[in-house]
Amino acid sequence: MRAKLIAANWKMNGSFALIDEMLKVLSPLLEKTSCEVVIFPPDVFLFSLKKAIEGTRIEVGAQNVHSETSGAFTGETSAPLLQACGAQWCIVGHSERRMLFGETDEFIRGKTETLLRHGIRPILCIGETLEQRESGNHEEVVVAQLGKGLSGLAADDQLRCVVAYEPIWAIGTGKTATPEQANSMHRIIRKELESLASSEVADKMQILYGGSVNA
Repeated sequence: MRAKLIAANWKMNGSFALIDEMLKVLSPLLEKTSCEVVIFPPDVFLFSLKKAIEGTRIEVGAQNVHSETSGAFTGETSAPLLQACGAQWCIVGHSERRMLFGETDEFIRGKTETLLRHGIRPILCIGETLEQRESGNHEEVVVAQLGKGLSGLAADDQLRCVVAYEPIWAIGTGKTATPEQANSMHRIIRKELESLASSEVADKMQILYGGSVNA
């Protein structure tokens, strides 16, 4: 049975004080659930958060990584550096990285490969824009992103990845995907995983929803 996973991306927010406040809230909640919990703070908080969560079931991840392991890439962080800070996970392919920084599927694939080589689990984000959904080719877009992100990886490496479906049109826009829309896309993703990988990968891989919801 697939373990449930909750991933919290702080984006460009947070503080050292927030780490303590968050742990006070999460600690009693963790006693009531078996869910895996991963927090993705800005890189400057990685080491402090890693120390703060010692002895808990919380894990820590980074929001971004460069595909190269070293070099003249000012402002970037490599997988070995993230590993040194204690990062166990890393987000790749987030819609903000794709749209604001022009990251391509090929570049994102390089990030996934370098993370896996250094023992860090990738969360591959895939999703469509409002225009793509309204034009009816949202399934094609998501399937293509998935294929370019995971095809060709060894089965063991594929199983170390998590896929996050994030409909871009339902992030910070006031719009929300219905449960039916989200579940439909999750089924499409799982079916495609069976085609490009195997039935085992399709059955075992965790798939997250990364869009807005109604409370």
